[in-house]
Amino acid sequence: MRNFTEEEKEFLRSNVVGKTSKELTELFNKIFDKKENCSTIINFKKKYKLKSGVDTKFKRNQKPQNYKAIGSEFVSSEGYTFIKTGNPNKWELKHRYLYKKYKGKIPEDYSVIFADSNKNNFDLDNLVLIEVRNKLIMKNKHLFFENKEATKCGITIAKIANRVSDLKRR
Repeated sequence: MRNFTEEEKEFLRSNVVGKTSKELTELFNKIFDKKENCSTIINFKKKYKLKSGVDTKFKRNQKPQNYKAIGSEFVSSEGYTFIKTGNPNKWELKHRYLYKKYKGKIPEDYSVIFADSNKNNFDLDNLVLIEVRNKLIMKNKHLFFENKEATKCGITIAKIANRVSDLKRR
């Protein structure tokens, strides 16, 4: 633990009441022109059994500062939009959520793709259900396009390639 000067110790003792550790750290750093982190001040308070009187624990039914309501959205670093569908922290890809809501269940081993490759175009005619194995063929053969109709042709090509592969295995 850092050694505080007597002046610094006295300052912390006389200013601890009514301040969170974060507030006390900021005030300390400002007054003494230091760059102490909050954990150093917390350790000092523990060592000298100093109490602020500030209750920082969550109360029953209290929501955290970063709480998001159901229906909230965020965009991931990959560009996909997620929508909050339940509490405490249930998120779903928006395009899958919309597909299920308006077109029905998504079977296992199926995926929903954007026909025009635009991850922000949530028009129902742009959301296409496709088998995961066909999606892999499309990815490997570069059959995704910015044109919806071209992508739909790519889906047909993938289905044919998949069927040919199945027939060869028999």
